[in-house]
Amino acid sequence: MKRSPGWRSVRADAGAPAWSRYRGNAPRHLIGIARDLQSRALHALHERGFEGVRPSFTPLLTRLWQEARPLTSLASELAISAQACSQLVGHVEAAGYLERRKNPDDGRSRVARLTPRGRALIEESVQILLACDREYAAHVGAGAYQRFTTALAALYRGLGLPVHADSTLIARSGRSSGVLPVIASHIEQQLLETAIARGHAGLKMSHGAVLQHIGPEGARIHEIARIHRVSRQATHATARELEALGYVRRRSDPRDRRGGTLALTSRGAVLIADSVAAIDALEGSFRAMLGERRFALVERVASDLYTALALGARAPAAGAAFDIERLAERLRGQLGAADAARLAALL
Repeated sequence: MKRSPGWRSVRADAGAPAWSRYRGNAPRHLIGIARDLQSRALHALHERGFEGVRPSFTPLLTRLWQEARPLTSLASELAISAQACSQLVGHVEAAGYLERRKNPDDGRSRVARLTPRGRALIEESVQILLACDREYAAHVGAGAYQRFTTALAALYRGLGLPVHADSTLIARSGRSSGVLPVIASHIEQQLLETAIARGHAGLKMSHGAVLQHIGPEGARIHEIARIHRVSRQATHATARELEALGYVRRRSDPRDRRGGTLALTSRGAVLIADSVAAIDALEGSFRAMLGERRFALVERVASDLYTALALGARAPAAGAAFDIERLAERLRGQLGAADAARLAALL
């Protein structure tokens, strides 16, 4: 079947300034670090036996740290509908982290309160957050990281984002990256709304996790999955949605027959150009809030940390297929057929 012009893959040198800007900007780096932080926290919690935890649980659970709260007030403070709040409470209750009881004030409405397991979850989460901050600070320097988190707190206030944590928990976590996931979510929502307004209907927040890693040379699906600590199947599913919308093309990967590579189509390149315009506007608003000097600090530290954590996908290398075949042939000769097969199974 003949593809429309929007399905053509773009050349690696096409729109180089836009590509460079798209791949290197403060909003992208902040989003990447926020996802890394959430991924680390969820992984650490699962290792400690806290199963079924989702990032969406955090704003609700931290609201209950000091006392039980009526569901109506929780919905108002979280800026969600009563129905959405009830559904969220149901998910958290099913996971064993809170329980619903009759409101002692009127005997009719319901309140939510933490279970002992819910309190333990929050205690562990604070410690994990502080451990992540120590690791991040080791990459960029303690002083620079402290100034970075202070600037993030100022950006959080400047954006007028809702406070989703109890004041005592905020005091315990001190200057930390805890506000970053909320800032990143706001950035993603703003970029998504701008893209849709520019004619890119059908895009979802989850698509950004894949799109941001596809450069002029393309990107490997397994590399995107590695960065986000998700399965290849999950990344494949998102890639299929983007392919159906006409933004990417999937190709076989000679280095990894189970994976594949993604390349942007000409329609995808238009999306990149539109995204760059939105990023420029967003950074302009951040500069106005923080001042040029403080924004430059956020920009620099976020870039350094993003690079140190290897949060960008490595581009497919030209000629890599020949190299890996030659390596496989040499290993078969050195190991023998049986050991080579065992090595392949391990890989």
